[in-house]
Amino acid sequence: MLQDLISEDFYEALKKGARMIDNTDYVRVLAHYDGDGTSAAVILTKALKRKNIKFHLGYIKSLDGENFRKRIEEEKDVFTIVVDAGSDQAQYVPDIEKLLILDHHFFKKATISGLNINARDYGVDGTREACGSTMAYLMALAMDEDNRDLFPFFISGAIADKQDIGGLRGLNLELRNAYGGDSEYIHTLNLEGGTIVDSLTYSTDPFFNELSGYPENVKSLLEKLEIDPQKGLFDLTEDERRKLGSELALRLLDQDAGTEALKYLEGEIIRFKGTEFTSKEISIIVDGNGKVGKNSIPVQYFLGDEQVKEEMISNWKISKTKLIDYTYRSYKDLFEESGIRYFYAPESEMAGAISGIMMLYLLKQDKPLIGFNVGNDNTKVSSRGTRKQVNKGLNLSVVMKEASEQVGGSGGGHDIAAGAVIPRGKEKQFVETANAIVSEQLNIPMTKASQR
Repeated sequence: MLQDLISEDFYEALKKGARMIDNTDYVRVLAHYDGDGTSAAVILTKALKRKNIKFHLGYIKSLDGENFRKRIEEEKDVFTIVVDAGSDQAQYVPDIEKLLILDHHFFKKATISGLNINARDYGVDGTREACGSTMAYLMALAMDEDNRDLFPFFISGAIADKQDIGGLRGLNLELRNAYGGDSEYIHTLNLEGGTIVDSLTYSTDPFFNELSGYPENVKSLLEKLEIDPQKGLFDLTEDERRKLGSELALRLLDQDAGTEALKYLEGEIIRFKGTEFTSKEISIIVDGNGKVGKNSIPVQYFLGDEQVKEEMISNWKISKTKLIDYTYRSYKDLFEESGIRYFYAPESEMAGAISGIMMLYLLKQDKPLIGFNVGNDNTKVSSRGTRKQVNKGLNLSVVMKEASEQVGGSGGGHDIAAGAVIPRGKEKQFVETANAIVSEQLNIPMTKASQR
């Protein structure tokens, strides 16, 4: 069936990768540490386990060329799969033969000894139609069509990468239609499970100003709407869902959220056979554990270790509480230039998520947002824009790459979301360069900087 969904050369590349996997008895998997990358890691490790191939799972945080090369060369003689990263970094390890890359990001073409499979090389939009878990799912299917039941983790990665906003499309949609027939699709409010009071209190995507993180405010709202706070999301009547949805939409409009945010207020939540968690819940559990440095806990659970379930749920709630707190703190301390806004994040693992929340739900949609996390030697940079900004000419992949190189760092990613690593102390210079590039891309007149 996979052969019917993709081009012949795409299929042949995947089958070549599958043969590389079949011809080894030990695999090192390196996944990008975010929710998409970790979802992809679940897919690949489960597929390897089913073939009785031993594996070791690790994560990649730094995507600069030197650190990537060092990471690969730690075990350069071991067959390594890099997922949700690697295409642009492959140029730094051109001589490594035992290397399979599954990626969807923009990248600079390079001749390498390993196999680099990137969705963009086959006419697939890696920003909206394929993510890291898409690539992992394709590889799992190429290994064995029985791996179709790993569908929930493909969906969770797409949600983590925001490729479900406005509905899946392109290759993602084709995979959903081909392999998701056994699942139950429910169009409802895009909230997590549990009681409705918890769903709103812990909600970060959507993020509701002074409701997210404020259980008493949530209870007051539900009381006003005459909704039992202990009801579950799927227990709401159609009238209750409509009343709550209308109230939440008004709140998003009041907090400067754009049309993209409103589209994300409701969505398709999927219930899967064989797991108690919905698509949204798997995604936020995987992502939340990653944000507290516990990426492998959900992988361990979904590989069959029930003993870590309580820890996994606890990690998710801890990460949600921290993310909500950090978002409010960062929102109060924004800096503004003519073409960008920027802030300093408390933790590197949170910078991207904070950027995404503020850009989508709390800020005017006129310019992109950049978040810095200053470390001992380097500063990690995350940036987020909107579809509307991209349509006007914004390309954050170019911004991150060019601005970081100007200060001795490296960067890249998507047009709508990208990152970089720069030397500590170069933040102001980076801001000046990034601001100039964005101002030119969006045709914004340059003005003097100010603090919001």
